[in-house]
Amino acid sequence: MGASLVVGRPAVAAESSSTITSVIPRGSTDWSYYRGAEAPAAGWQTSTKSWATGTAPFGIGSSTGAVNTLLPRVAGRQPLATYFTKSFTLTSDLPEWSWVNTWADDGIVIWINGVEIGRKNAPSGKITAGSYATAAPTSTAARKNTVSFSVPAGILTAGENTMAVQVLSNWRQTRNLSFDAHLVREDRTQKPAPPVTPPANPTPAPPVTPPTKPTVPPTAPTVPPVGDTSVPGWGTPSWSDEFTYRDDSGRPSVDPAKWNVRGQDDLGLLFDAAVVDRKQVSVDDAGVLHIRADWLDTPAIRPSTQTGPRELWHKTGYLDQRRLSSDDVSMSQQYGRWEIRAKTPSGPNTFGSLAAFWLRNNQSGEIDIMEAWGYDDAAVRDQRIDTATTTVHTHTSTPSLNQRYIWHHADYGAATPVWKDFHTYAFEFTPTYAAVIVDGVEILRATPSTHPNLWNPNYFGSPLHMRLNLHVGPSSTYWGLPNPNNKAATQNLDFQVDYVRVWRYEG
Repeated sequence: MGASLVVGRPAVAAESSSTITSVIPRGSTDWSYYRGAEAPAAGWQTSTKSWATGTAPFGIGSSTGAVNTLLPRVAGRQPLATYFTKSFTLTSDLPEWSWVNTWADDGIVIWINGVEIGRKNAPSGKITAGSYATAAPTSTAARKNTVSFSVPAGILTAGENTMAVQVLSNWRQTRNLSFDAHLVREDRTQKPAPPVTPPANPTPAPPVTPPTKPTVPPTAPTVPPVGDTSVPGWGTPSWSDEFTYRDDSGRPSVDPAKWNVRGQDDLGLLFDAAVVDRKQVSVDDAGVLHIRADWLDTPAIRPSTQTGPRELWHKTGYLDQRRLSSDDVSMSQQYGRWEIRAKTPSGPNTFGSLAAFWLRNNQSGEIDIMEAWGYDDAAVRDQRIDTATTTVHTHTSTPSLNQRYIWHHADYGAATPVWKDFHTYAFEFTPTYAAVIVDGVEILRATPSTHPNLWNPNYFGSPLHMRLNLHVGPSSTYWGLPNPNNKAATQNLDFQVDYVRVWRYEG
């Protein structure tokens, strides 16, 4: 196993921590692989292999990036599928959560112990040796847009386990193919508090009558908060976070049963000019979530092998609902209503910021319910001052396949701009319509006839989960790159969220 990272959580009675460990690191040795004119025998995902072995990443062709093992060329007609297996051993202490981070040029399907755990750029239904990838990302694009698949805890066993991978090509004469995968486990531990020595002559304490109501909000409330949160046609929320959770010490905190607060250790470096840091996410005594982006004293330097700004001058916060439990996310649904009440850092002196509340699925679909750009006095970019947008992407990883619908929230009649006060942003998505609602006013309604790709099952055929984050300038042309020589143009940023509420679509 690789090195582990321990992330501490404050406590009074006990100290809990989360240990994230690589089970199969990137660039692992002893992968078995096969690429040939004939398909392997049925059951290859779990059977013992007599294939060649090599070290990841694997690749063939041109422009694959750095690879450790070159795949063989096949004489004559090229196969669409290339197969890989990797064995790994677990003790009886099985992981509480585990997931696979991977990328492949072009498509990929992954099994653990014969059970499929996910696919990307692959068709629906049964996968065969003749299955074509549904997209053709370059190796560079694939490496930049890794995908994560959670591993259901019940399919892992003590002893030997097997990961099996089929990489799909988009066409037989493809110029290149590449692949690597990384299996990670997370285990939460709790250390008991040290024993308390009683006084020499203790005085019996009178019995304590427990309060009729808890003094600390429940750790994972499933009912809507007190007050009228109903919406006509939708009723009351089926899921909500009013940010009233308290940790073991009684301090306001993000509910770990609802959100995963991310860090650079598990998210890597995003394409922005900021490093993701868990300390940039907090909850105040009034129950308001804060996602902050602050200047660093010295920049973090991006590796030369990665694209994006070379110098990262900010640290920022990021929350999502991935990898919280064995079924991947804490809450997801294909259709429903999502709403946030937020105040965005997009007024004067916020150049280069982008506050975002968005939905993502395990395919390619992305719905940015609310994006609010920072202030640009020069107005050199495609943005809207004092407003926000809703944007739908069909395919974020491949620009040529990406169709965007962009709806600006400019004329919805609010008394104040988005950065000057809290505003509500909602998105309703059903089999028959989608609607954008800002401060209770519907500003857009789309249908399958007006925007068919929003209902295309290749893009939006799987459940959506929520993400909250504060981007900081990925480039000088796309919402701005803060200048360390002009820090006054970009103040320390604070994206504030009062609540997030979700309604289930009941048909």
